[in-house]
Amino acid sequence: MPSVRSFATRILSCLAAVLGLLAPAKAHAQQAAATREEKAVGSSVSYVFATDLGSGVYDMGGRSLQVYQLTYEKELREPRPGHVGVEFELPVTFGFFNFNPEDVISHGLPSRVDSFSAVPGLALDYLLGDDWHLKPYVRAGFSVASSSVDGYLWGTGVQVERRGDFHGWDGLTRSELAVAGVNYRSSVPNDRFVRLRQGVDITRGLGWKMGSREVEFGLYNIYDMIIDPPTAPVAGAREHPIQAEFGFTFATRPRYRLWKFNAPRLGFGYRLAGEQSAWRLVIGEPF
Repeated sequence: MPSVRSFATRILSCLAAVLGLLAPAKAHAQQAAATREEKAVGSSVSYVFATDLGSGVYDMGGRSLQVYQLTYEKELREPRPGHVGVEFELPVTFGFFNFNPEDVISHGLPSRVDSFSAVPGLALDYLLGDDWHLKPYVRAGFSVASSSVDGYLWGTGVQVERRGDFHGWDGLTRSELAVAGVNYRSSVPNDRFVRLRQGVDITRGLGWKMGSREVEFGLYNIYDMIIDPPTAPVAGAREHPIQAEFGFTFATRPRYRLWKFNAPRLGFGYRLAGEQSAWRLVIGEPF
């Protein structure tokens, strides 16, 4: 039976090869000087919103920021008619600068973590009609990177979602209003992020087997309206309040387990965001 690592490496290698054909041919430095890295962190502080912006690899103006996100969820109380459910959430993110998806083939996954954040929180789950759920939530945590951007994170919002069958696919439809902020411990100005999102995610088994597990294929689309954007991830770039993303993912049914977490879905997406448009290596849930 294939191991989790061999499965992940196989999928990553295939996806990286595809990206190598799709992305423009560019030469990227494999390492950067410490001072340049500090400058990159300082001019791209919006990475601290990775809990809300999502996992993946973003190629922005020749500089890439890779973000992994793993989320531990535990249902504390099941929602029932007349009774509010309660969920505990722990999103954890790891960030890597100057990494290219093609490097997975020749160098493997990066060994150094450039940023880390943990933002635990609670969500209430109200049952609505026709299997819809209303989920207000609140989170608070921290982010660690360079000494200039260490800070405390907070977030709140509300989600309206429904899971169900869509012509033989397992479907998830979600609308969300998210408000997030960061209070930096240094002289860097505090930042805030407000976004409206509509997302659709559909998955189905392909019938192909990896040992005892079936290969899962997924398609997703995301539409975002950025009401109050964070600091632009590309210095001097014009911010685009309306953004969209389309992509696909692969996983297994049932998922491999990595300690308390399900092994992440892997795939590709393309985000339409003006100067910040980029291919994204999806690692985890699309949204």
